[in-house]
Amino acid sequence: MAYEVYVREFASKSTVPTITISPLGRCSLNRSAAAMFDKEAVENVILLWDRESLKFAIRNINKKDARSFNIRYTRKDKVVVGAQFSGVMFFKHIGYDYSKTATYPIRWNNDENLFEVELSQERFQGQQSLVTLEGGKRHDKTGTAD
Repeated sequence: MAYEVYVREFASKSTVPTITISPLGRCSLNRSAAAMFDKEAVENVILLWDRESLKFAIRNINKKDARSFNIRYTRKDKVVVGAQFSGVMFFKHIGYDYSKTATYPIRWNNDENLFEVELSQERFQGQQSLVTLEGGKRHDKTGTAD
């Protein structure tokens, strides 16, 4: 009988700041990224989208805003071990396929004072275009109702 070595799909721990996007659209920051956010006292963020480079940015916002996402921290013995926020509507808006878990590095952009995440181009293949809904009726591109 020949045995094969099982290779994990995802590394169990990383010291590099990363964000994991789950099939539920939840964004989870690893310990390293969460510590960076906690150090800057980040409670609410806004998400920015760069369509050309397939990057999104996470920017701290000091006050509650209708466009903001609340960061929830996970702590163990008062030490931050992770952080999360829900990005479902954002990912739907940009056409990102979040049906499979994916992990991306987070980079700090000192010039813009924000965190950047470069998404994989493969996750945008085969995405359907958005359909405009008006008055409860579905409209095609010509503006006629179904």
